Amino acid sequence: MLPALSSAPLALVAVLVLSGVAKLRDPGSTASMIALLRLPAVLGHRLVPRAVPVVELVTAALLLTPWRWTYAVGAAASLGLFTAFLLVIARAMTFDPRPTCGCFGRVGDHRVNGRTVTRNVLLLALAVVTAWLAVEGTPAAALVRTYDAGDVLWLAMTVVLATVAVLVLGGGARTAPSGPSPRRRRTRGARAGTPPAPAPTARPTAASSDDEPDELDDYERTPVPHGVLLAEDLDVVPLRRLVRDRAQLLVLVNCWCGPTFESVARLPRWRETLPQLGVQLVHTHRPWEEERLAGTGGVWWDPGSTVYDALRAGASPAAVLLGADGLLAGGPVNGVEEIEELVAQIARQLAEAPTPGQPAPEGQPAR
Repeated sequence: MLPALSSAPLALVAVLVLSGVAKLRDPGSTASMIALLRLPAVLGHRLVPRAVPVVELVTAALLLTPWRWTYAVGAAASLGLFTAFLLVIARAMTFDPRPTCGCFGRVGDHRVNGRTVTRNVLLLALAVVTAWLAVEGTPAAALVRTYDAGDVLWLAMTVVLATVAVLVLGGGARTAPSGPSPRRRRTRGARAGTPPAPAPTARPTAASSDDEPDELDDYERTPVPHGVLLAEDLDVVPLRRLVRDRAQLLVLVNCWCGPTFESVARLPRWRETLPQLGVQLVHTHRPWEEERLAGTGGVWWDPGSTVYDALRAGASPAAVLLGADGLLAGGPVNGVEEIEELVAQIARQLAEAPTPGQPAPEGQPAR
């Protein structure tokens, strides 16, 4: 048996340990993943998110054992796990919008796309090789014991190359847009008036391309949809009441994954950047169950995802700008960096807006 074949179970061990540790540290992301991937309700029991990482870690340990029967159990478990993962992801590809998968807790890219399917196909292929070794009665540990100096060097170089590939190509947890929307996803930002009641309106910015005039002019300023948000004391606030006094930037999330926590971490800075606007965090799950949000103001619950869906938010996290005039003023945009860019655009346009009684800057119409 070729010693190189041991790289298949060893690779699965690395993946299972990474995934298991990430999920064990953050069971909330697994629970959110189960809900977003529309898995059977029985899997929504609170014990399941805690059991999944344990199963992954035990499987990884079994694959490292030198005994045939324990290795065979681990190989069978890995084959079952990665088959199930592939089927779940393939099914999620049919959703519109596609959810975030959270397969590795808060680690890695959470988008469900062709890359996710390819990743799971390759992992399943490794699981098939691992199972074949079990059928042949050759545990990975037995193959590792046959390594000579050249085999050790090849394994070390493979690990180095894999690490370099992750560092160079790893895209983080940026979330791409998904699902159709009647409005431009990549907003041009919004021009807002000065306090106390800015009324943003969509307009081109310097970041827009001059060769796309149609894209700059077709932003549809539709009314803020009907919907309600719940405060921590379960007080019901209509979405349109929220924008009665000033414009609001809604940061919308629907899971407890890496991009969500990155958005939470940047929320205070976004609020400092846009003091003229309200910057609100809207979560489709009860946000106050997350201890890291304890004491954080401007956090709302969107039960049933009614506001999220009404705004056609798409992939999480998303951001939509609501004007104080009761019209949508920008978005949705998707992904932490896209939200960061939107915040910067709004800040620039607020800075450019003339104050009452002052002439507008040259080339800019007065309001």
